[in-house]
Amino acid sequence: MSRHRSVTFVALFLASAVARAQTIAGTVQSTGRAVVGASVRLVELDRVQRTGAHGDFTFVGVPKGSYTVFVSSGGYASSSKTIEVSGATASATFDLKRSAVALQEIVVSASPLPRAITDQYQSVDSKSQVDFLNGTGTSFAEKLSDLPGVSVRGNGSAPSRPILRGLTDNEVLVIENGLRMGDIATYDPAHATPLEALGVAQVDVVRGPSAILYGPNTLGGLVNVITNIVPAISDHAFSGTLNLEGNSVSGEYSGFARNVWSGGNSAFSVSAGALKAGDIGIPAGSYTDPGSGAAFNLKAMPQTDQKSSEAGLGYAHQGDFGMWGLGVKHFEMNYGIPGVPPNADWANVPPATSRISQQRNTLEWRSLFNAGGSFVRQVKLNASYNDYGHSEFPTAQDASGISDPQANHFQKRAFNGVLQFQQRRRGDVDGAFGLWANVEDLTIDGDQPLGPNSLTTGLAGYLYEELHASPATSFSAAARFDYNNIQTRPFSGSTDPVFQTINSARTANAFTASVGAMHQFSPEVTGSLNLARSFRAPTVQELFANGLDAASGTYSVGTASLGPETGFGVDASLKGEFSNVSFEVSPYLNYINSYIYGFLRGDTIQDFPVRQFAATNARLMGFEASLTVQPWEYVAIRASSDYVNAEDTRNSVPLPFTPPLRGLLRGTYQDSRWMGMVEMRMASSQTRLGEGDTPTSGYTVMNLGFGVRSTQQGMVHNISLHCDNVFNTVYRDNLSVVKDFIPQPARGFRLNYELIY
Repeated sequence: MSRHRSVTFVALFLASAVARAQTIAGTVQSTGRAVVGASVRLVELDRVQRTGAHGDFTFVGVPKGSYTVFVSSGGYASSSKTIEVSGATASATFDLKRSAVALQEIVVSASPLPRAITDQYQSVDSKSQVDFLNGTGTSFAEKLSDLPGVSVRGNGSAPSRPILRGLTDNEVLVIENGLRMGDIATYDPAHATPLEALGVAQVDVVRGPSAILYGPNTLGGLVNVITNIVPAISDHAFSGTLNLEGNSVSGEYSGFARNVWSGGNSAFSVSAGALKAGDIGIPAGSYTDPGSGAAFNLKAMPQTDQKSSEAGLGYAHQGDFGMWGLGVKHFEMNYGIPGVPPNADWANVPPATSRISQQRNTLEWRSLFNAGGSFVRQVKLNASYNDYGHSEFPTAQDASGISDPQANHFQKRAFNGVLQFQQRRRGDVDGAFGLWANVEDLTIDGDQPLGPNSLTTGLAGYLYEELHASPATSFSAAARFDYNNIQTRPFSGSTDPVFQTINSARTANAFTASVGAMHQFSPEVTGSLNLARSFRAPTVQELFANGLDAASGTYSVGTASLGPETGFGVDASLKGEFSNVSFEVSPYLNYINSYIYGFLRGDTIQDFPVRQFAATNARLMGFEASLTVQPWEYVAIRASSDYVNAEDTRNSVPLPFTPPLRGLLRGTYQDSRWMGMVEMRMASSQTRLGEGDTPTSGYTVMNLGFGVRSTQQGMVHNISLHCDNVFNTVYRDNLSVVKDFIPQPARGFRLNYELIY
């Protein structure tokens, strides 16, 4: 009986919430014509709609209050308005200016509330779905490489990973929808991040220490990949996206579709996608393996083929109370690691390739409740559970040739949750406070090269406050306390006698904080300064690894005495946005004490070079700069550059694998229908070499692109054709794991199609 009363109460509550709900409705046009498919974001509630056939949009279930509505669309300058919701319906009309430059983007990852790039205390960037899908390459990391300060560590396409200001792996956090993915991509260069690139809706990049909201592993910054596992409720009964891509450089073809059915205050989504690609093409020629000195005639990177697939379901409900939603997805990938190919001289030149098979199951909960209190305005509860596993199949040699006698299996079950309370603004002060938890249970079967079985527990509490001292000046201050514990577990089935009995615990606690200031010097120019102390505890691998990691071609050895890393970063930025010119200059300085790195000792175990983990002190300093000029209505010219100088200050030597001075020059034609792009990417030589690093020459690579956008009956079609590496240039990137053997990809043609409905 009590159960029936509870169900009835919930139903009446939801029904009353719908009845009390207010609505924001409006239209988006340009010179009197409707703009179809424009993205409309209700910033404070983090809701997104697409305009329909008449340029119309509607947000239902909106509590009374003041909101920012932000609109963007290709070929137009973005626009925002503040809307007061006091009655049943509030209206807003946008008249967009035609422009080849969007000017502003909304970033959801650098502060408790989404806000425009110009309103951030740190150096940030964001890529919309269209810009992201038009990016070079097939992985999410490759498609970010045109952003200042973002480079890619290459090892084929699948395991490529972003590098921010010279830092990667455990110093840079890659998250999905603000939550950790529970993978082991940071453990070595062979491990891919389990994401389907065509399923990405937006990517935010926050450069510099970002520890307060997201916790450890953010000494260098974070990349937040937004995939909308939980659907956004649309004002259209049936909506979604379809993305298709083909790339001749690897024979890749891929697709991804997300369909959302919306009715009343609920939505249900179904998504699915897949990718299949062959070996990545390189300029045909003779390439010498640096280990054996053997030469191979190659036209593709050996063993870089891959295939992946993803499927997901989601449900969301919203009303005057706020929203809640649940999403699930399954992802799997099988890919190869490049190396010496199988050949006739197996005895003297053994193959060095291997394959990895990944699976990841994700359950994500998202909710935002309108508290309506005098102190707390909103309560956000987001959490995810990931069941991740992968198997590594090394290519070994025996008397009969190539065989796979054994595999290493990794299983990781992880929970990450955030409970955040958004304060109501009182006078000139607002902010947020919250609790954070992350639990990771790792089990390893086989040779256990990455360490023993373990349980890692992280708990934290944080506080973030802003003072709006004047209309032009504001300050931020944030603090966080972290508890981190690693507990190893004996595994009787291990081939390593140490891991059969190991029972060790490591605990690290830390207090981190940041302060920032932002000042608007004029309506067009804004400056910011951010100082942050960050923290990271060593991983199980860095502490206890002891085994052959065939996928990365090394024998890994941990150092049990390693302590936590602590960083101190200074990040400044000057941004300007005028009618036809925008710019940003961001210098930075980052000190990391007890910086953990892997180095090649110079000896071998089981004929593999030994990679040992150690600690030193590091200093990284550099800048990012960009300038965009719009000489004519539909034409934009963008120039950008970045540089990082990274040094081991304890030994007065450079840190290895640091990106050189880079530059980008891009000319774009963009109106509401047509797009054209010519781009030159440049890099100088890198001769500042650290332990185990080798020099690379400078290079210039040209890329071209052409696209068309059409609208029919409320649907938007985006079609683009790109040619990457137009002149088939042979070049090597300093961050490539296989740069001493094979170069970067050859000329390739890429065809993209996107349908928004």
